[in-house]
Amino acid sequence: MINRISILVFPLLCAVSLGFSQSDSTQQGKLIIVGGGSMADSLYHIFGQLAGGKDKQMVIIPTAMSDEDIAENKFKDRFEKLGFSSIKVVHTRDKSEANLPENVHKIQQASAIYFTGGDQSRIADAFLGTKVHDELKRLLDRGGVIMGSSAGATIMGTLLIGGDARAFPNINIPYPPALDLLPGTVLDQHVLKRNRQFDLIPVLDSYPHLLGIAMDEQTAIIVSNNQFRVWGPSYVLVYDPLDWALQVKKYGKIYKPFIMLSKGQKFDLMARNIVK
Repeated sequence: MINRISILVFPLLCAVSLGFSQSDSTQQGKLIIVGGGSMADSLYHIFGQLAGGKDKQMVIIPTAMSDEDIAENKFKDRFEKLGFSSIKVVHTRDKSEANLPENVHKIQQASAIYFTGGDQSRIADAFLGTKVHDELKRLLDRGGVIMGSSAGATIMGTLLIGGDARAFPNINIPYPPALDLLPGTVLDQHVLKRNRQFDLIPVLDSYPHLLGIAMDEQTAIIVSNNQFRVWGPSYVLVYDPLDWALQVKKYGKIYKPFIMLSKGQKFDLMARNIVK
């Protein structure tokens, strides 16, 4: 695959600007994007702080979960145990219901949103292009915070990646859109735990204008002002096709398809480099 990229990505260097245009992501809000697995209490506390306090209204969107898991109604338990006192739920399998005033109003009144894990396509099927989707972006514009783990992380990117990216890496697959809450990115999770560190390469081979970010389990990026900071015990991998093209130009092939960042390190999404 790397040899294929070496051939294909170099001509794109001239076609794609080296500047990472993220004009749509300059909102005042924050994102907490988690790579799945168990989450420490401290991350929930950060979520509450960024929301302005645990008494502020938050909305849980459990739509990625199966109907059986949602029916058990356990997705609120951890938040309630940790002191979140104003929790609403928005869930549907029908886009027309995502346009209902009662669901839209909950997002309008919220300071924080949480997407559970599960299957990211369920979230897109229910909310992509709806009034709830519009209000999620407005929430960020007014300074709110959105957190998601596993499927709830992937849905925040520009493209909706899933099983096909892993099962058919040699085929150029047209990936459907995600919610684009972090524009210009494609997001993956469970990356090292599930040996997925090469899975974004064929995706970005087809979409070289995007930046790939993959979080390992129990590890997150906290996004603010076009930068992110790594939180947690493991690593975050960043894949930059524009850097691949520069490597091909300089060395004739790609030697480093990704970089690894650990706890506390910062990355500038506009400049596409580690903040020193």
